[in-house]
Amino acid sequence: MRRLIWITGIAIVWASALWGQSNLTVSGLGFFKDRGMDARLSFLNNVEPDQEAELDAALLEDCAFLLLEQMKRQGYLEPRVEGHLRVGDTLRSVVWEGDYSIQLAVDFVADEAEFEISPGVLSYYDSVSVDGVLAIDAEQVERFFVPGGVLFAGKHARVFTDANWERRQGRLLGALEDLGYRAARIMSESVDVDRVTGAVQLKMTLDQGPLYQIGELAVEIIREDAEQQLRYEAAAGVVLTNEWEQAKSAALRSEAFRAGYPDAKVRSEILAEFELDGVVRRDLRYTVSYGPAVTLDQIKFVGDEATDRSVLRAQAELQAGEPLDLIAVSEARRRLMGLGMYQEVGLSLEPPTGEVRSVVYRLNPSQRKELQLRAGWGSYEQARVGFQWQHRSPWGRAHLYELEVKQSFKATSAEATYSVPQFFGTELTGYLNAEYDEREELSFDRRGQGVAMGTSMQLAESGIRLAVEYGYSQENADRVDLLSFDSEEDAIVASVSFRASLDRRDDFLAPSSGYSLFASIETAGQWLGGTVNFQKLEMGGSYHFALSDSVLVHVGLRGGALFTTGAAADNIPFNERFFAGGENSVRGYRQGGASPLDTGGGEVGSESYALLNLEFEQRVYSKLSTVLFLDSVMNARDGFFAGERELLSSIGLGLRYQTVVGPLRVEYGHNLNPRNSDSDGAVHFSIGFPF
Repeated sequence: MRRLIWITGIAIVWASALWGQSNLTVSGLGFFKDRGMDARLSFLNNVEPDQEAELDAALLEDCAFLLLEQMKRQGYLEPRVEGHLRVGDTLRSVVWEGDYSIQLAVDFVADEAEFEISPGVLSYYDSVSVDGVLAIDAEQVERFFVPGGVLFAGKHARVFTDANWERRQGRLLGALEDLGYRAARIMSESVDVDRVTGAVQLKMTLDQGPLYQIGELAVEIIREDAEQQLRYEAAAGVVLTNEWEQAKSAALRSEAFRAGYPDAKVRSEILAEFELDGVVRRDLRYTVSYGPAVTLDQIKFVGDEATDRSVLRAQAELQAGEPLDLIAVSEARRRLMGLGMYQEVGLSLEPPTGEVRSVVYRLNPSQRKELQLRAGWGSYEQARVGFQWQHRSPWGRAHLYELEVKQSFKATSAEATYSVPQFFGTELTGYLNAEYDEREELSFDRRGQGVAMGTSMQLAESGIRLAVEYGYSQENADRVDLLSFDSEEDAIVASVSFRASLDRRDDFLAPSSGYSLFASIETAGQWLGGTVNFQKLEMGGSYHFALSDSVLVHVGLRGGALFTTGAAADNIPFNERFFAGGENSVRGYRQGGASPLDTGGGEVGSESYALLNLEFEQRVYSKLSTVLFLDSVMNARDGFFAGERELLSSIGLGLRYQTVVGPLRVEYGHNLNPRNSDSDGAVHFSIGFPF
């Protein structure tokens, strides 16, 4: 009852916010879009949504102009706004057209106003013809104006406006410039808009111009405390682009910054250029003025008095009295941001000039305590709800405390983690973890509880993440049939594990290109404090690439094995065995269903497995895709080198809709070689990419 009252109260507040009316309203676009326009006008006119505005002529004209411009930005090139204005008992209607003009007298004042919007026809890119571009493939040129990557691009995905037409022209010219065609320019263009259908035909002719390359490159160094230097660098024939010029200037500045000259400036000049066979060779000279040598006086931290200064100083590996290395100063700022406690870290030198200066970091703390509600859906667990609580820097030492609790129809879990970044002044993050997990599987119940401590490190340049951990846990399995398969049901597992991963995907929520790799090895033994002895190895990865403009291929491959020098029944806990099947594994089976069975048909898991996932994703619209997939697992119940192997495979179809938390998936997997007790297939509803 209390929950119902609470939800009802929230709904009333939400509804009152939506229906709260002032004397200025918008109509014609539908309820939610009208409310959005209401809110925009209230914000721009600095009026609260539920308060009345002073509706003089200036405000009304401004509102009409803003509404017309908003519709044009959305692709409605000829909108119409009709204002229904009430003055006392008199109602007056005024119309503003796409080409805005003033309609009201300067001294006009209304008591109430309603702006009724008629958007008109949506304008969209129907065809684009670009002549004169040879350096870029014609299909790629078209993609600057008409979006690709989907089977069908609706009108709303191809909206035409004057502004986006100019932006896309600029992007094409920028792409040519990035290839070295610095003089590319538009020679002519035509825009033909069908006022009835909104279809827009565009034609454009470009002069690509010559290719620019570097001829002779000279670098002149000017220092107050040394003789002037002039050196020549080998760069003849290098394509001359803005990116190259910026990188060269940045490299020369960094060279000076590292040496303790924070005021160094770089300028470039063209010495000569000549054109031959469509190629312009340009001779350049870069002049680096070092300015005065500067010594570091001290490091200051402004703001966030709650954090111990020794923690902050440990991030800035700078020494007073040494040359002021501006690159090291910037790297220290990055490490301060890496503590995860600040929205922003400002950086300045005080005084701004002089030969002795201090470095000042201005700290803007982020929210230190945060509660996030979590929700999800999976075909087996069904609804998942929970929360995550984070407390940053609880003792003023930049530590992090996290508590996460999740509950579903099949499982209960809780996990608490305490992390210490830059452990003992290194790049390592130390952590202490405690967790509890209780889960109802298809043919047994599992329960685990334990603690772990370890360190992890992210290698920023390579993208590799490493972790080493010691864990101590109690694992229990409650099985119905204990006679047909012998296994360790109740064990204390004490182990040391090592994990490594590399993620080079373009988007971990919905990857379209790139790859990921992982490997983990765990050694459990009585010598570590447990009751069992085994080794557990898992490794795998995924690869994603485009087969065509709108077809993506996703490949996942992973495998694992359990080893023991003693009897498997006494040393390999039942909960540690591998259970394939489910929405992220072999999708013709329910969670854990694609694993070896005992004589009674209960899942007993495998001691080794190899899993292949292959997907062909056809993007139908910008957010909607169809998927054809093949999942296959090879299981060995009694070990990698012994016993029989069993191959289970599924083929299926699915729909995916992209959301901010990953794809919303509906998939059906059909089993190609089901066992006697297996179903023909399974339907899965889930959120998130499968591998």
